[in-house]
Amino acid sequence: MPAASPRRPENETHPEFDLEAAHLDGTVAAMLRQIEFWEDRERNAGADLETSVIMADEAGEHAAMLSPHVHHPYFGSLKVRVGGREQTLYVGKHAFQDVKGPHHVVGWDSEVGSLFYTHELTWTPRRGGKGTIRRRRQLDVMQKRLLRVTDLYDDEQGGDTGGREEVLLRRLNEGSTAGMRDVVETLQPEQNEAMRFPAGTPVIIQGAAGSGKTTIGFHRLAWMTNAERGVHRARPEACMVLMPNRVLAAYAGRILPELGLEGVNVTTPESWAVGLLGLEKLEVTDRTLTLLLTDRDNTRRALAWRRAKLLGDARMLDVVRTHLWHKWVGALRGQALSEALEVPGRGLLTFSLDEAALLEILRTVFAQDSLDGYRAAFRRVVEELALDTLRVPEEHQAGVLRQLSTPLTTLLGRVFASTTPVTETRRLLGSPEALKASSLLTEREIQLLQTDPLSGIPTPRRAHADVTELPLMLAMQAFMGGIGRTVGRTLEPFDHVVLDEAQDYSPLLYTLLGRATREGHLTALGDMNQGMHGYKGPNTWDAVRGVLPGAQTLTLSRTYRSTRQITELGARIASTYNRAADVQGVDRDGAEVQRYQNGNELELIARAVKDAQSAGHTNIAIVTRRGLDAERLSEALRDHDTDAQPITTQEHRFKGGLVILPVNLAKGLEFSAAIVASADTGTYDDSTEYERRLLYVSASRALHWLALVSAGELHPLIA
Repeated sequence: MPAASPRRPENETHPEFDLEAAHLDGTVAAMLRQIEFWEDRERNAGADLETSVIMADEAGEHAAMLSPHVHHPYFGSLKVRVGGREQTLYVGKHAFQDVKGPHHVVGWDSEVGSLFYTHELTWTPRRGGKGTIRRRRQLDVMQKRLLRVTDLYDDEQGGDTGGREEVLLRRLNEGSTAGMRDVVETLQPEQNEAMRFPAGTPVIIQGAAGSGKTTIGFHRLAWMTNAERGVHRARPEACMVLMPNRVLAAYAGRILPELGLEGVNVTTPESWAVGLLGLEKLEVTDRTLTLLLTDRDNTRRALAWRRAKLLGDARMLDVVRTHLWHKWVGALRGQALSEALEVPGRGLLTFSLDEAALLEILRTVFAQDSLDGYRAAFRRVVEELALDTLRVPEEHQAGVLRQLSTPLTTLLGRVFASTTPVTETRRLLGSPEALKASSLLTEREIQLLQTDPLSGIPTPRRAHADVTELPLMLAMQAFMGGIGRTVGRTLEPFDHVVLDEAQDYSPLLYTLLGRATREGHLTALGDMNQGMHGYKGPNTWDAVRGVLPGAQTLTLSRTYRSTRQITELGARIASTYNRAADVQGVDRDGAEVQRYQNGNELELIARAVKDAQSAGHTNIAIVTRRGLDAERLSEALRDHDTDAQPITTQEHRFKGGLVILPVNLAKGLEFSAAIVASADTGTYDDSTEYERRLLYVSASRALHWLALVSAGELHPLIA
């Protein structure tokens, strides 16, 4: 073994540590030389001033992109043999070509970079031949300094070394922050496969709490922007990420730029919907959730659940389409278009369409079902028909269309512009006759839509819409004015859309997102066991596959978030209502789940906080069932020397530290330590599946340390 280097960390005994440290120094020096070259404006001079400015700007952009990676050029290496020649490839977050030396780095998101994560030992390079993996090696680098070398696979040492699990456990034992874990260095083979699922295919990634769904979805989006994706390559500014609430949307908005995803539209389904409707000041309520969290009448809760599910049923798209067909056919009665148009060189020519012709155009428009809606499509068909009928030369077409514009706009106004998506949706829901027109709904379903189980839940005084109505309003918008990505005055399909907490999106919303996105470019991340908002979501992933042709479901079988003790507790809760009982956790031992009961709740919570802090945790969450509980406890805990930042609305930002928040806002976040307040049957009704789902989400937020608190006896599932 070589003598210990002054830079060699204590306890680091890998025989090739010094060789790897020297290579790291060489790579850092090569990167700095390249950045210096790019920043030297005299070297980036062109034939004229304009060319020089362009070249200098491009070089400056390259330097700015590479600079953050100098401190951490790579995290792994591959020793490979191709065609009898052996070489070592270094894998990093940013590809780097050393033009004057051997210190190249391949990007993690390249096809070659993917070899670092798989179990495969052979592959076929693009230039033919056969490649063999001889060694995979993890290299922990921080601030240009090598800290640790870990072999993951080495054919000279018998193959698999167990190092991958060793590195994973080291990372998982680190404390959490207010950001997302960086998994590029520790992607597991099943996660890597999900992230790199063939582009152009809709993919549903199902995984239990802590399986890395959201992280994998974000990295998949970064992978989609790589030039190697070819025709499927996505532009960040043409992509959208939908998060379940604004707390998580703000969190994602901070994370995505770290993956090189600048300009991605990160928002919530509700914000996207009201923006597309042009009603940004419309207040969106979720009265169904309010009823489920506050009302103890199970009959009323079941009725509200069933009605919300029906509003999001995929059949409602054709219910809306049929309603608009009858509405617009009625509006066309007695209508006609006749206009004298001057064509240069040919004088005045009359273009006429009677009622029957207009009806045939409407039928054509419905058959085309274009992205920008039926009104725009109707105008387009009429304009094309006018130019074709009058045989207008190409050079005169713009002028003729200007003459036709005013009378055509007047006609469109009489047929299409008599209502808005919001008012038309409410008109449809208020009319049993309109609901019957499609013959898709049963009498019982029509009666259900006519009921109002939410009548006891207050509504805002200002203009509002309920979250369960929004997919229907979007359907109206899709047919009336179009749906997609707004670019100036036009609509384009999104390059790629990522849906987080995808079990809470209705089949109708999936159908609409499929229309708004390039075919096959949708990634859904979810867990049916965490369906807190199941009244909006599908019953199974089969319902989603039914509206997204070719969609595939991948299952992440392991959960990486929590210790064995916390994972086993969550699995016990989930096993009472369905599929998560067999989820496998990483074999990471930790503290036993702490239980505090039969005492003053505030004193018990304060004691739990201090115990968590004494155990070394700073990022701690107190999870309550409702926002009102969080507000009450936050104020009362100050008298017990416990100052927890309340997060009770979507406007609050999660910044780490000690926080207190309701379970619906905690979902999707993780903490070093979590304390479940009022963890008893009085708060989480043991007889109701929905309540057990809430308890599962509450108890699965912690990475390392979990406490359960009750003023009386703890819930029997966690006692």
